[in-house]
Amino acid sequence: MFKKSMLKKISLMLVLLAFTSLALAESAAEKLQGYLKQMQTLEGSFEQLTVDGRGQRMQEAQGTLLLAKPGRFYWSTEQPFPQVLISNGATLWVYDPDLEQVTIQTLDKQATQSPAIILAGEAKDLTQHFAIDFSVTGKRVVFNLIPLEADSLFEELSLHFVDERINALQLKDSLGQKTRVDLSISKFNQPIDKQLFEFEVPANVDVIQE
Repeated sequence: MFKKSMLKKISLMLVLLAFTSLALAESAAEKLQGYLKQMQTLEGSFEQLTVDGRGQRMQEAQGTLLLAKPGRFYWSTEQPFPQVLISNGATLWVYDPDLEQVTIQTLDKQATQSPAIILAGEAKDLTQHFAIDFSVTGKRVVFNLIPLEADSLFEELSLHFVDERINALQLKDSLGQKTRVDLSISKFNQPIDKQLFEFEVPANVDVIQE
């Protein structure tokens, strides 16, 4: 009788924990959606650092960025190797000046789960693609997004907010490599010319259509 009573209590605890976890997940998603919803445009610069699974530095980069909803972004890496990624929400251009080539591709399902698109997107249906939780330390709120799809571009994405504004993001891939991008936002929710998210292919540049 005692064992049966204990089993009932344990079962009840598991059910309560399951509902509590679900409620927390919904709360985390709603909180993140609220932060992303109030972020319509961004202009600024970034510093990027990639380390391997042992914490050894692999690559550092610097550049500028523009983001505008829905789905538009301009990401220009200036150091150490120039590269420009531009999207108007439907098409993605990847321009490598040193190689004198531009790759053009349509944004597919996988690409729409990239960090830039997540930030520039409408933050709808996040719970369909990610398990989400968050932690709070002072004014910093960190959201952890774990992809539910096996073929995701990353294993974990962390979005860092300070005073409800995006401050940094960090990616972890299947090899254990981590890429952290620290953002310095100079303009927030200011008008941005839509033409900046269109790309005109320069003359004498090879075009790769995917």
